[in-house]
Amino acid sequence: MSLDWMTMRQLASLADPVGVLSIYVTLDLPERAEASRKPAWELRIRHQLGQLRDRLRRDGPREHWKAFAHRLDELRLPLERLLDPAAPGQGRALFAGVADGRVHTVELQVPLVDRVVMEPRAYLRPLVAAWSSAGPAGAVSVSATELRVVDLRFGRAEVVDTIRYEGTGEQRALKGPAAGNPALSQHGAPQHDLFERREEDRLLRFLRTAGPRLAQHVTHREWGDLALTGEATLVQAVREGLPPALPAEVVTLDHPVSSLPRPRLAATVTPALEQARQRRHRALAERARGNALSANAGACGLGETLGALQQGRVAHLLLDADRQWAGSRTPDGFLVPGGELPPGVAAADLCPEPHLGERMLELAFRDGARVTMLDPDAVAPLADGAGAILRW
Repeated sequence: MSLDWMTMRQLASLADPVGVLSIYVTLDLPERAEASRKPAWELRIRHQLGQLRDRLRRDGPREHWKAFAHRLDELRLPLERLLDPAAPGQGRALFAGVADGRVHTVELQVPLVDRVVMEPRAYLRPLVAAWSSAGPAGAVSVSATELRVVDLRFGRAEVVDTIRYEGTGEQRALKGPAAGNPALSQHGAPQHDLFERREEDRLLRFLRTAGPRLAQHVTHREWGDLALTGEATLVQAVREGLPPALPAEVVTLDHPVSSLPRPRLAATVTPALEQARQRRHRALAERARGNALSANAGACGLGETLGALQQGRVAHLLLDADRQWAGSRTPDGFLVPGGELPPGVAAADLCPEPHLGERMLELAFRDGARVTMLDPDAVAPLADGAGAILRW
């Protein structure tokens, strides 16, 4: 299964009365070449599955343990494919309801984690983190003959469009006199220069007209950043043709890369795209904090963010990629940060919620909010590593 935001929302909607089994694995590249023994990632995953089975047998209802054991037997072949060193994808995930339901798998060319989780809903934090750090971006290599449009996501590069410039065919009419007529040779160079200027103007006008088509790719493919690379004059013409309200940060690179294969092109633009993503993430955190301080549409801190999520006001949730949060749940289901006591609720009535981060993700997906996991530098403006841009 390819990964886009619609797929992420579909996975977030998975629910099961016994639990949704979420299995993540990252294949160690050197170990993939060794066929003499079972790889470490397979041993880790099977060990965690065994621990989960034993815990359900010891602590859970007997019906849940039996359902899990039966489902695990049904998942034997999907598990073998998930752990197969020869299968595609470095980072892989499998989601399956224990009581019933389809099996969903995702393969990415970036590392995830090695983890087995069974909760009422799919465990999506590793996928959200991968989306935030290596998610969709675009690259356009610009030359005098074509624009090559490349989709970059999760370690893969795919050419998704080629926009060719055919020229006008007017050179014959504008070229100077034959070389055998020296009396007229002085007129040849001006005629040739005139053609060159006209052809360059036509090329630049053509490149500007590519803007709306590129904007469609940005929107349709959910690119957060767009890199334009090539000769500076040509790149500038393409940039001038882009709509002013483009929902992506545009970066330009003066690199003639039209002849590079996709992997080399990706390697050339990736550092600039990573810097653009970092700037965009930091700007989101600063915007959330600034809006919160001015009593505008923003939340900063765990308490404010939790409250806004439960009111359905969050448009874009921002969370520290490295932090874990714990909290409590009131008898009526309201979530509060750890150590806080809501008015009118006794401490004895609170139920611990050790996985508050996952509950925040579930609330965000429930209401169609975007989610971004931030690295330490980008998340610095947000108290408690949590914030949000609000709808109102």
